[in-house]
Amino acid sequence: MDKDATIQNGALLESPVIAGEELPNVGEEVADDRIKRKSFLQSMRQATYRSKFIQSLALCFAFWSLGFQVGQRGPSFLDIQLITNTNVEKASTFFTAGSVGYLCGSLISGVLYDRFNKTLLLALCVILMAVTVGVLPLCSPYGLMLFISWANAICMGGMDTGGNAHLVSLWGNDEGRPYMQAVHFSFAFGGVISPLVTAPFLVPNTEETPINSSSPAFTDVTTLPLTVVLNTTLLDYNITNDNSTLGNNITTIAEPVETKLIYAYIISGIVTLLSAIPFIVIYCRYKSQKMKRNQPKKKDENAPIRDLPWKYYIMAIILLNLFYLMYCAVEDTFAAYLLTFVVMELKWNKGQGTQITSVYWAAFAVSRFSGIFIIRCLRPVVMLFTCIAGLIICLIGFLLCSHFQIHIGIWIFTVLVGLSMSVIFPTGFSWAQENLLQITGKITSFILIAASAGTMTNPIIMGYLMEEFSPMWYCYLLVGESVLCLVVFLVLLSVSTFVLVDKRIVKTITIEIESAETEPNHNSQTEAIDTRSPFIANNVSSEL
Repeated sequence: MDKDATIQNGALLESPVIAGEELPNVGEEVADDRIKRKSFLQSMRQATYRSKFIQSLALCFAFWSLGFQVGQRGPSFLDIQLITNTNVEKASTFFTAGSVGYLCGSLISGVLYDRFNKTLLLALCVILMAVTVGVLPLCSPYGLMLFISWANAICMGGMDTGGNAHLVSLWGNDEGRPYMQAVHFSFAFGGVISPLVTAPFLVPNTEETPINSSSPAFTDVTTLPLTVVLNTTLLDYNITNDNSTLGNNITTIAEPVETKLIYAYIISGIVTLLSAIPFIVIYCRYKSQKMKRNQPKKKDENAPIRDLPWKYYIMAIILLNLFYLMYCAVEDTFAAYLLTFVVMELKWNKGQGTQITSVYWAAFAVSRFSGIFIIRCLRPVVMLFTCIAGLIICLIGFLLCSHFQIHIGIWIFTVLVGLSMSVIFPTGFSWAQENLLQITGKITSFILIAASAGTMTNPIIMGYLMEEFSPMWYCYLLVGESVLCLVVFLVLLSVSTFVLVDKRIVKTITIEIESAETEPNHNSQTEAIDTRSPFIANNVSSEL
């Protein structure tokens, strides 16, 4: 067809697409009359949209259960120490084992994601999550607890990787922004609920333990260390002290202690198992429809492709992974050690520690819910910079309030940290999808492997510093890592703006524009469009 020919229902436009530039206006009047977003109710009338929406709801439920499990680990950390008879430094290896498992799960899911049915893969990950979390408090041997923490985290990492990649593949770029925020809001909301559910089953603080003495005149009170009263069953520890002054043996018997943490984790396992049901239903329906159609599978013409030369592609992945490594180290450590910090440094009880953990997760969830609507108004890059800078300021305020024992300030800055931190993870995905590279299952796997590396090393460092030096290192380390996170983001932003923008592969698109009836002697014109959106596949026909 001649490019200058007049087309009855539209004009055929062909132009090279150079990544990095925006699509200029092709007549404001045409845009106002022809480009109209369908309402939610109108979209729901389409079977394809309904299917994607239902799958998004299933992902929200699964991420809610994932957040429930993650939010449970911080409040139950001291009870896990009791179960396994460990101190803070040694028990921190459970977080490390979990991070290693998360890394392995992300890697395995990234490999399997493009080779197996995605819904079935997610269902299997969620079911195994439920089983492993339910038996975790029964593992009193140290080695067994390490193994189960690792196995549970493998399933969590597989679910996280597959869920994020599946959501991106469902909705794409702009349309997927609110759903990405909604899924991660569900994760945060699960973190709000779980500390409240776990709190009634925690062992109260061990302040003083009465003693039985063979000498009625001896009335001293012995305070047992944290690592003495340990196990899920009833344990008695006999401590014999030689007292040369009294000339007799004094036996201190710790009161029997029973932890009911198993009930909290059974609840967690049940709700996680329920979240697997939607995936099973979707998969069974898919199999039945596929048998009815019995059609050969066609190759997806619009499948994601690499749009950067290898050298710059690898550089973009490395920088993006480094950013998520630093951020996830801060996010995971703040929530996991918050209760431990306020109990050790500020001398709060476990009840107060559980409450402030729930307040943090509540602020985290509220901010992620707000992000569903804010992302429609602000560009992802603006949200990322604002949130990371705010996080640094809030962590510095938290540090100062902890140093000067300003307890009301601890509450305030905990809320502010949750608000600042919440939308960074999902917004980073949206920004990377639109400005860096196509987010596939393998890319999501690489990101979550880097995130797991951050959460894997941080507990080792944090446990050592808090145990050997001071609990205040909880604040020092988080502030330093948040500053590094901002530095990495600024480097990544500069590279994407000044380096990668000229390296993206040039593509050609075909766009059909619907035109109104023209007056006599007034031919519709074909205009060249210079656009630099890197993720429009070759020869894509779309209506404006």
